[in-house]
Amino acid sequence: MNRILITGALGQLGVEFIKYFKNLNLFVLATDIRECKKDISCEFIQCDVLEKNKISDLVKKNKIDTIFHLVATLSAKGEEDPFKSWKLNIDSLQTIIKICIKNKIKNVFWPSSIAVFGTDSELENVPQNPVLNPSSIYGITKLAGEKLIEYYNQKFSLDIRSLRYPGIISMSSKPGGGTTDYVMEMIDSAKNKKKYRCFLSKKTELPMMLIDDAIQSAYQLMSAKKSCLSVSSSYNISSFSITPEILKKQILLNGFEIDVEFRPDFRQQIANSWPKKISDTKAKSDWGWKAKYNMEESIRKSLNF
Repeated sequence: MNRILITGALGQLGVEFIKYFKNLNLFVLATDIRECKKDISCEFIQCDVLEKNKISDLVKKNKIDTIFHLVATLSAKGEEDPFKSWKLNIDSLQTIIKICIKNKIKNVFWPSSIAVFGTDSELENVPQNPVLNPSSIYGITKLAGEKLIEYYNQKFSLDIRSLRYPGIISMSSKPGGGTTDYVMEMIDSAKNKKKYRCFLSKKTELPMMLIDDAIQSAYQLMSAKKSCLSVSSSYNISSFSITPEILKKQILLNGFEIDVEFRPDFRQQIANSWPKKISDTKAKSDWGWKAKYNMEESIRKSLNF
């Protein structure tokens, strides 16, 4: 993993991966369909990931050996246009896989999500291999993607690795239309002394993770020996779980004032199909995963960002 292409590089994960890899003095080429309006400390090319020939040419020209494919329409945003969400989330993955086969790139990271789970997935503490019955188009595309990478890993001897990310807390970028975005929105409201209207009920428990752990977990997985990995689809990983009510209490305990009104909307139904906690014993045993930041540390660091 020396020369890395990041697609969807201007999103929540992408900007942090760029910082992380640049600190390791690795070559990074970033692409996104959006215009880059600030310095991101690496070469940036504006293009649509579905432009297969253009992406393939960039891979050849820059001698890319690893791809972090981060392009996706998230859960809440995806419900606005499920057909567009499917096209972007699945067709872009298929495009990247074709490019990898053509250019003999073996190493790919593709993030999955807790959205793959559903009401039959043992939501109190979801194991690695539960029943997967997602109810959102985002979750359906992530489940389809997991099956695709498992198939292509076997069919073409690729090495596509994946994590089922919980909600990710990152205060350096704006929320991207996910069901767990309330955490960042409430923290931002507290910092700016604004009232917050929460779109989930106060007792809705969902798994979360600080962006630092999200980035480190991916690097750790990608650095692990293939012989150590027993999961060819996507690994569960976990950090902590939280409710809007507990988040409010943590904000107050850190000396910030916040007035919260709870008015659940359509995102409540999505959240109800997601797990309260996630069992990540496979990730721990296979490649030594362990979150660095607990709930209190994550909220404190985010409030003081």
